[in-house]
Parts: sequence; structure tokens; C-alpha cells
Amino acid sequence: MGQQQPPYERNEKDNNREYRFKYTESGGITSRYLLVSYNSKTNILTSSSDVTGSNITQKQPSESDEQELKEVVKENEFFKTRTDYPPEKEDENLVAYTLTITVGDNAHTKGWTDVSKDMPDVIIKIVNGIKRIVSKEKIV
Repeated sequence: MGQQQPPYERNEKDNNREYRFKYTESGGITSRYLLVSYNSKTNILTSSSDVTGSNITQKQPSESDEQELKEVVKENEFFKTRTDYPPEKEDENLVAYTLTITVGDNAHTKGWTDVSKDMPDVIIKIVNGIKRIVSKEKIV
């Protein structure tokens, strides 16, 4: 039988795994666009408010913001939620959102709109955390 590692060693290994996310908002009456991405390997937070990618801002978050990103992205039930939360009816004025999170080799993508029903709190919590850090770091 293999020897089981103490929980703190397993957690430390998990904490050191690479993680990244990509969050987008697009559409609506004003045809808005927002892209926010982060990669723990490079420790670069990137945002763009232009669909062509011509308006890109990149910044290294502070240590506390980096830790908050890690907690927001990794310590949740995101990987256990559905992949799609469609609106009850299509409307060209809807705002569409996507969030892809990758931890190690495990990737999961969600899609929803501003009128989707039964959105899990965990997704809203992650998006709010991302937006809080992006606002604090002034990259949008």
C-alpha cells in the first residue's frame, strides 16, 4: 500500500498548481465588450475593452490581489456547476458572459446571460471577485 501524504502536503501541492481564467462580457444595447484574463505562471492580469484586442492593459497584481485571485478561482464549486445557463428567450440586447477556469489540466467553461435563471452563487462570487480586483488594480 502507498503511504498517504498528510493533508497539508496535498494542499500545498494543489496551491502551487498553475491556474488561469478568462472572463468575457459582450453585447447588450451598447455593444459592450470586456475581456479579463489571468495566468498564475506569468502572474499577469490582462484586460481589454475592445473586441479587436487593440485596447489591452496588462499588469502584475499585488501579492494580496494575487492571493485573492487564487482563492476566488480555486476555492469554490465552479467545476461542479453546469456549463450553460441559457436565457428563457433570445434577445439581441442580452449581454452574454463566459468564464473559463483552468487549474492544472482541469478546464471548465460556463456561459450565461444577464437574464439567465438559476445562476449558482459560486459563479457570481467568482465574477464579483475578479471585477473587484480588476477595479482595484485599475486595469479596465
